[in-house]
Order: sequence, then C-alpha cells, then structure tokens
Amino acid sequence: MKRLLLPLSALALSTLFGLGDSAVRSEILDQPAPLRSRAEVSEFRETSRYADVTDFLEAIASRTKRVQVKAFGTSREGRPLPLVILSEPAIKTPESAHRSGKLRVFVMANIHAGEVEGKEASLHLIREIALGPLRPLLKDLIILFAPIYNADGNERVSINNRPDQKGPVGGVGVRENAEGLDLNRDFMKLETPEANGLVGEVLNRWDPQLIVDLHTTNGSYHGYALTYAPPLHPGGDERLIQMTREEILPAIRKEMLDRYRYQTYFYGNFIDEHHPEKGWKTFDHRPRFGNNYIGLRNRLTILSEAYAYLDFRARIEVTQKFVQSILEYAARHARVLSRAVAEADHRMRPRRSGKPAELGLRFANRPLPEPVEILGNEVISEIDPETNAQRFRRTDAIISYRTQDFGIFEATEMTRFPHAYYIPSGQMAAVEKLRAHGIMVERMPARLKAKVEVFRVNAFKPSDTPFQRHHETSLSGDWFTEVRVLPAGSFRVRTSQPLGRLAFYLLEPESDDGLVDWNFFDTAVREVPVDFPVYRSRP
Repeated sequence: MKRLLLPLSALALSTLFGLGDSAVRSEILDQPAPLRSRAEVSEFRETSRYADVTDFLEAIASRTKRVQVKAFGTSREGRPLPLVILSEPAIKTPESAHRSGKLRVFVMANIHAGEVEGKEASLHLIREIALGPLRPLLKDLIILFAPIYNADGNERVSINNRPDQKGPVGGVGVRENAEGLDLNRDFMKLETPEANGLVGEVLNRWDPQLIVDLHTTNGSYHGYALTYAPPLHPGGDERLIQMTREEILPAIRKEMLDRYRYQTYFYGNFIDEHHPEKGWKTFDHRPRFGNNYIGLRNRLTILSEAYAYLDFRARIEVTQKFVQSILEYAARHARVLSRAVAEADHRMRPRRSGKPAELGLRFANRPLPEPVEILGNEVISEIDPETNAQRFRRTDAIISYRTQDFGIFEATEMTRFPHAYYIPSGQMAAVEKLRAHGIMVERMPARLKAKVEVFRVNAFKPSDTPFQRHHETSLSGDWFTEVRVLPAGSFRVRTSQPLGRLAFYLLEPESDDGLVDWNFFDTAVREVPVDFPVYRSRP
C-alpha cells in the first residue's frame, strides 16, 4: 500500500506530536518573538527533547506559510518524525517541488542522538530562514530539514552518555535507536522504520539534489572546529565527487575561515595520537554510512562533524555557520548544481558516454598524492619521574604537522558493470529491498531464454562476531557464461537508471556491503557449491 505524506496544520501538529510540559515549551509558545530553542533558553546547559522540537516547529509554522511540517515516518516507539519544508511561495508536495525548478537541499540531524548540536543548529536555521535574515535563500532553494531523525534515542537523555564530550551538562541522548541499532549503519539493509521513512519519503519522493548530514566527532584532538567529508565510496559518479571535493568544500572552507574565523578541514583522525606526523586518516568507504550511500544515488552530499571538545554553544554555532555557508553557496550556484546532478543521471542512460564499464567491489584506503598541513595539538615527549619511562603529554598549543592525508579509497577488486540483473521470483525479499531503495525493478510477463553470467559460489563465510544483529557474510567463487531459461514472473533490474550504481553494489555477490553481506541470500547459498540466484546479462 502506498503511504501518503499528509500536510500538518499547527493544530494537527499539536495533536500529532504532543505538547511538551516543560518550562521551555511554555517560554517558546508564550513569547511572541523571538522563538528560542531549549538550548538557548537554558543558556546552553540542556538540549531539546522531542516535545521541545515539535513545539518549536509548531510555533514557527503558525507564523508563516513559508514553513510546512510533515511526518516522513514514525520511529520504532511511535513518534512521528518531522520533516520541515521551507519554500517561498509555499511548496507542499514533492511534485510541486520538482515542477518549481529550484534546487532542493536536505539537512538531516540527530541520526546519533548524543550528537545534538546539529539538531539545535537546524532549529535556529529554520527560524532564521523562515522569519529572519536568511529568507532570501528561498528565492533559489527549497530547503528541507529533518532536525530529530533519531527521535527515540533523543529521549534517552543521561549525563553518562558521551562523557568525553564538552556539554551540555544536562546530558544527551544515545547513539542507537530504540532497537539498539545504529541508524547510520542502516542505509543498505534498511531494516529500521526510521531509515525506511527517510529513504522512501525524503530521498525517493522529494529527491533532494544536495544533502547535508550533521554529526559530532569523538575522535582525535585536533585544531579544527569542524571537519567534513564528501562521499568516500569511489563507485559514485566521479564528476559529482570531484565537484564536492575540489570545488564546493574548498569554497566553504575559505568562507568559514574568512568570514567566521573557524578552521575546518576534511574529516579524519591521527593514526598515532603520540606522533601526529605519521598521518591523518578518514573513516569508512562503505555505503552503510549515509554520505557514501547518497553518493551512490548520484546526489551531492556533505558530512559535517563538529568538534566534540568544543563547548556545546560553540559546537552549535560552528555547525550553524557551516550549514548556512553551504546553503548560501547552493543558492549562488543553484543552476550549476542542478545541472551537475541531472547530467550524472543522464550518464546512466543506455549508450551514454560516462557510464562505467567496471566498478569496484572491495577497496583500500590511500593517501592523497602530496603531503598536507594538518592542525593538531603539540605533543611533548618526557620522562615520567616516578617510573622513569617515556610518556607523552598533549598541550593546548595548536601546531601544524606536515603529513600524509589518507583521505581517499581505491578499488582493489573490480568487475564488469552489466546491462541488467535477472532475479528469480523466489528471491522476493531482495526484490522488495531494491524497491524500497527506489530502484526500478521489472517483472517479466513471459519466459526468457538468454545467455547470462552465473556466479558459482565455492565458499560461504559468515563473520564470527555479530554486528547490528547480523553475522555479515562474504562469498567467493567464479563466473561462467551459460544459456538459462528464466521463467515468467522473474525480475529484471536494468542498470541504465539513476540508481544503477546502487543496484550494482546491492546485487553483486562479492560486494563488501550489499545484500549478500546483510544475509539476504544466506538460505540460497549456504550449501556450496551452488549458483548464486542473481544472474548478469551479457552485452
């Protein structure tokens, strides 16, 4: 059954989301202006609870038609997940947004509910765009916010969560959702209601061309108020990745320094905290992470990581200024960005140059071609007077280290990018998961006799340790070509579609983060040798 995304009036919002009973709620709703978040009201000692967020959004929606608030999904514990649409003139449906021709930008926050500054910064930006000086952005943009993605985790506030983070002193929520699952590891398997709502209603229907994902790092001590990342998976559209890494992010970095005096750089951690000169290394390439997943969807995306060791107020401010800078850049270059995304989709059409001949299955981290300057804390080596052993002490002095930046990935195993995949009718779980991602899947009305590539599975290897309730699986084997008869009712997935790269990564048997990895084919391939139940078309 197709779900409907219904508009919510201020009155409906009150009924749907519930009314907070805190003093913060009273202050937000009683004063005519300005609206203030719980962080602001509490002098940055507390973060907003779910009711504070929805009350804040209700108050703004009651003041202007530029704000529409809808529910893009429901959390595991039944909390509607608010999606805020800012537009002028007012846009209420995805169809209207597409017809407008404006660039669609989506900002999501609080996927990890202990990393709360993105949530507060989003509320402040919504206010400034809807009622304040950032309103001119709506001339060129339609801006969507999901300020409290992990709504259930947000309510599990404790002062014991993220103890190394500098505030807020009133505590924060937890990383996982109510099921104990990390929503930023769910973008491929889509087994949480939150991720299904986000992908189904926001990414598939609204189809934002630029996505910003707000986090807070808890890794190395370094000299940056905020770090960022483009898509790290090399299988995304090369030109979009290049545009993000070489044009958009350097421009934003310059703006953050020149205008706001904030040092920012590509996300990473020191390989050795005691010896920062050994290198700076980014995180994971796999599309279970949101920024990498969105890159495989042929869309522009930026990951934001505020510095956990700044105080709470400063983390909110730098996140807010970072997103503002991105929005202002997007408004200035709206046509260029829209065209770049459209061209990436166009390259996936049949017989178009730029469509990949091969794509990677497994990858290794690599350094940038030249060393770079990385800001870090001074580290002093000294002798412990009690033990006479060497020890290292980090000072507050920020110094520059010239070192390697291990910030990119390269394929170590590649395979041919096929014209299509064929899936037998017995693999409905895989078919439905592809459709949940928005991938076009055709059901074949008649039998088909065709020469196909078949993968003979010789080894089935589940992991010893569970991760996110799964024993991840890897397969090894060999490809061969054979004529097969595909019965009527089988499925075909063409790769000449905008999500063709994502389909490839989900369906390839040796992919390191596809449906095989997440156990969708375990029953079919456990007893080896056996043929993998997805075939590739020959040219």
